[in-house]
Amino acid sequence: MVKKETSRDTVFDVDVEKLARVYAQAALDAAGDKEDELLEELNSAVTEVLNNFPQMEEVFSSALVSHDEKLGVLDRVFGSRVSVTTLSFLKVLTKHGRLGVLRQVVRIAGELWQERSNRMPVQLELAIDLDASLHTEIVDSLRSSLGIEPVVTTKINPDLIAGFVVRVGDKVYDASTRTSLERSRQAMINRAVEAIQNQPGQFLEK
Repeated sequence: MVKKETSRDTVFDVDVEKLARVYAQAALDAAGDKEDELLEELNSAVTEVLNNFPQMEEVFSSALVSHDEKLGVLDRVFGSRVSVTTLSFLKVLTKHGRLGVLRQVVRIAGELWQERSNRMPVQLELAIDLDASLHTEIVDSLRSSLGIEPVVTTKINPDLIAGFVVRVGDKVYDASTRTSLERSRQAMINRAVEAIQNQPGQFLEK
């Protein structure tokens, strides 16, 4: 059965996003020059705990589990694994009954950190794997030409034949041989069609 989205669901989602953004901003502000450490530990909390132990997320979200019980869980699970700053932030979420939105907070905190540090996700699609020096050269070129600090994810796609494709947000920079060949082929077709349209008599049988 397909669940239909209701206006109540949509409002709830928007409210959660707004709430998560407030806590994400507060977390980054509190971390100061240790934003990287905070984000790394919060991401680990999601990938290593919430993703692997779904029941833990249910505990964090449950109104039936008391504040003190949740604090005890945080101390047992994270006490020896994260910094004082990160643990304190998790306890702040617990105090305000918001530990259930931890996943959303972590995601938005990562997005805000990238904006603050002028970082931007970049997907680099290559025909073949490159050696480290050439890969660094491409990344340096992206940094210089785009005016950002690229956070590069590399994907190998042999169908490109040679060259590469760069995706930054909704923009695509295609320098692949496959696309170059396709453009040449299309240009030849266009020239042939134009010639037929301009001088159709030359192509009619006599």
